Amino acid sequence: MVSRRNSTGRPRLRRTRAVLAGALVLGLGATSTLAAWTDGEYGTGSFAASVFGTESQTASSAWASHTPAANAATLVFNATAMSPTVSVYAFVDIRTTSTTTVGGAVALTSSSNDAGALLPALEYRAVRTATTSTTCAAAAFTGTPTWIVGPGYLAVTSVPGTPVPSSITVPSGATPQLRFCFEVRIQSGASNAYQGTSGAVTWLFTATST
Repeated sequence: MVSRRNSTGRPRLRRTRAVLAGALVLGLGATSTLAAWTDGEYGTGSFAASVFGTESQTASSAWASHTPAANAATLVFNATAMSPTVSVYAFVDIRTTSTTTVGGAVALTSSSNDAGALLPALEYRAVRTATTSTTCAAAAFTGTPTWIVGPGYLAVTSVPGTPVPSSITVPSGATPQLRFCFEVRIQSGASNAYQGTSGAVTWLFTATST
């Protein structure tokens, strides 16, 4: 009697376990197929570039953008009858344009379009004047000016190896923001062969926004 009950009870137990295992598998499968609710949030931004431009004037040139080199503003030197060590002077004013929205810096960076037999005998210095109303003359080079070329003289077709930057701000009405004064002369002891010769130089000021 005992051995018969054991032989019939064990298969039933195995079947019960199998059914329970199957139920568990079905339960896991049902859980993995449930859908989830979703939502999202977006963020957007708008962007606009700044504007940076410069213009210049001289004693004979009105405010304008004087680029390229062929459209350079003319510095007015009284230089039709130069002699060794006798200096001549001229200025250029530089400011930002009315549409400019950021400041920057401007520096003398190169010379180009240089021509004429007199060039090897010419040398120069240049300063940024204390105010934009300063007269460009010998007095501007006395005391402790802000040198952009100097205080020693350079060959007229050269610029400093390390340019001297000058800050330039956003527009402030019609007042010139920067004035640069140039002094040019024939070198001391220049050969008599330079008599009656002439030359021309075009300097480039490069402005960079910050």
